[in-house]
Amino acid sequence: MKTRIILAILLFQVTIFTAQESSQTFTSSIEKAHKKNAFMGKKYLKYTIDITFGGKKHLKGIITQEPGGGKIKIEKEDGSLIIFDGKEVYALGVNEKDMATARFDIFTWSYFLGLPYKLNDQGTIWSNFSDSKWGAENFTTGRLTFESGTGDAPDDWYVIYKNPKTNILEGAAYIVTFGKGKEKAEKEPHAIKYNQIEEVNSIPIATNWTFHMWSLKNGYEEQIGEAKLSNIKFLKEAEFIVPTKAKVVSVVPN
Repeated sequence: MKTRIILAILLFQVTIFTAQESSQTFTSSIEKAHKKNAFMGKKYLKYTIDITFGGKKHLKGIITQEPGGGKIKIEKEDGSLIIFDGKEVYALGVNEKDMATARFDIFTWSYFLGLPYKLNDQGTIWSNFSDSKWGAENFTTGRLTFESGTGDAPDDWYVIYKNPKTNILEGAAYIVTFGKGKEKAEKEPHAIKYNQIEEVNSIPIATNWTFHMWSLKNGYEEQIGEAKLSNIKFLKEAEFIVPTKAKVVSVVPN
């Protein structure tokens, strides 16, 4: 009986070690391909973003952020402003009914840009490494979930698709639980597909993202949206001053 218990413990430890090794290998290869050290070594990043969903404009403006997302600012085309100063989200010129969307915007688009560099953030959990279909190809995938209390939406999950030939992060399936909860979100999972990667200061950055419906069987399916990035540049200085009349944008309960 004692021998069986010892064997069971050893098997469990080997399983945990193997999962850790898979996670480390999977994420580190992506980080290396995307030149994480160079990206995170920059002070600020600024770019123009133009996002449409269902043929309608969702957001157009300029985003300035720290590479890791510690501070983020969105200057929208309509003159409104959203700022995350590292602690709180603030908005100026945003209608009260659009406050929840403002909080979603400040975190979502900067996260999607920085996804190849966020794979080992605090609170990340990896599992289910396998090969899955992505369009006409099969890519290596890993499932990313989060510890309780991580960010605004810890119940979100991602399936990360890595090109096994280049180690580039080609896209990700995801759910958005923000404001609606996990059960409802899982009824309509989406995918982001990274296209037209360009080098900025020798760092690969996707300048075109398309958004799709998603299924595990097919990978990305019908296109539902698009984001175009332009005027991408790294900066040594940037301001994240919160205007005196800006309002705090609170967390939306799921």
